[in-house]
Amino acid sequence: MARPINRRTWLKHCSSYAAASGLLACETSGDSPPQEIEGTGLNIYFGDFHNHCSVGYALGSMERAYEIAASHLDFFAFTPHSHWHDMPVMEQDKHQKWLKGFEVTRQRWPEVQAANRSYHKPGEFVTFHAYEWHSSEFGDYCIYFPADDSQLTHFDSLTDLQEFAFRKGALLVPHHPGYRQGRRGANPKFWDPRVTQLLEIYSEHGNAESDEGPLDYIRHSMGGRWTPNTLQAVLKTGHRVGVLASTDDHLGCPGAYGEGLAAILAPELTREALFESLKKRRCYGVTGDRIELDFRLNGKLMGEETAYARKRTISASAAGWDRLERLELIKDNRVIHRDFPMDRGIPQNVWDQPLFLRIEFGWGPWASLEMSRVCDWEMDIRLKGGRIAGFQPCFQSGPLEENRRNLVKAQGENALKVSSYTSRRQAFAERPTNAVVLKVQAGPDAVLSIQTVKPGKQIIEKPLAGLLAENEVIFTGPFPDESILIHRLVPEVRTKGSFTIADESSGDTVDWYYLRAVQANGQMAWSSPIWVEKRA
Repeated sequence: MARPINRRTWLKHCSSYAAASGLLACETSGDSPPQEIEGTGLNIYFGDFHNHCSVGYALGSMERAYEIAASHLDFFAFTPHSHWHDMPVMEQDKHQKWLKGFEVTRQRWPEVQAANRSYHKPGEFVTFHAYEWHSSEFGDYCIYFPADDSQLTHFDSLTDLQEFAFRKGALLVPHHPGYRQGRRGANPKFWDPRVTQLLEIYSEHGNAESDEGPLDYIRHSMGGRWTPNTLQAVLKTGHRVGVLASTDDHLGCPGAYGEGLAAILAPELTREALFESLKKRRCYGVTGDRIELDFRLNGKLMGEETAYARKRTISASAAGWDRLERLELIKDNRVIHRDFPMDRGIPQNVWDQPLFLRIEFGWGPWASLEMSRVCDWEMDIRLKGGRIAGFQPCFQSGPLEENRRNLVKAQGENALKVSSYTSRRQAFAERPTNAVVLKVQAGPDAVLSIQTVKPGKQIIEKPLAGLLAENEVIFTGPFPDESILIHRLVPEVRTKGSFTIADESSGDTVDWYYLRAVQANGQMAWSSPIWVEKRA
């Protein structure tokens, strides 16, 4: 289906990085085009549509943010904070934080536009001009422009902002919709469907699919989820919105693992193609792992509408980077079918198919020990007797370190060179780790070799055969030093799920269907819905 990362950009980056730093990079393999979603001419591209840095009132330089985005994403929209027309006066004058941030955005807007133009390279890495508009009454929106002709505006009315977006051909996407109305939660009755065709249902704030699902609103939070403002509620009231996720990260780290990513189905990696797919709602959201979704009803793709048909053939498939616990089909907000790939067990021909190997590293002394620190990691990962067919980076946003980077510096047929850093400080969801996931092709005699230079010199070797049954934990030094967790191997068959079912309807109401995928490690994905009109 889709490639895991923007490898064209990454290969150029790691080669120049190695040359500049005097490192001997692993021999890199050539890039290949993304695989087509069968029979559609569309590919899946992953990116971040909502991210913040010090241009506004967040942290981290803008230059760092663009560099991180270009190193591992297909597309990126930097969304500096711009305006809050009905902002309350806060105790201890805390509202000054927002006012000062808005002024920074206004002064540096030409720099933002210049950075967008500089990093935009069709076919390699696509940037979008965007910014964020706050409202206590109407909720928060990000505005996305289809071209370089972007204009920073300070409208005090949602109606005026919507008219401006319509004239510019722009999209307005509500985010963290699940907060209560009046407290910057969504206000769907004022949405203009000409410009609001998408809803950001997941970010670092949490999950707004419903008020009962996992990943509640906890971090960066203005309170819990409110039922009327969740995705399922707005679908029930007749709104037709596609699904997105993005980080809303405030440490200037686009694509931070676990905070949300957007996936777009498009024929090519250009701004025009991606934007056209967004307008057609051919998109979906993931929490962290780059789960690939293909969802169709009577031949229609996610995001589309179709005329009434009593008989409906629904096909769904997902491919993850960990054990796929379940794949669920939701109709009119009710699960009508489940598939459980994880329960299929380990096949006899396990070594004849790809295997997924997650290498996680970090942890270290906890806060009560008062030993707060940042641990640097430099490691060579090699597969003796096998091949690395692909990989996924799982790098968190915290801690904020302006001059440190999480990078896969180089990749070969059987090797990765990883540079990273971890800390308990600012760890997302209190998980102080980073990881890389390898997609490997190997036999039972193959050996995983990890050679660390930092935090200390160490050579770890583990036969793959043993990793089918149990994981491995290695400490880098005496208590309470950091450690490495080599997860159990996951056969590809357990990362994939698919089904085709038939459904029937009387046609008395409009029906909507969408797909939800859940991995065993808690990572999730949601497709945009498909709508079936009621009987004429």
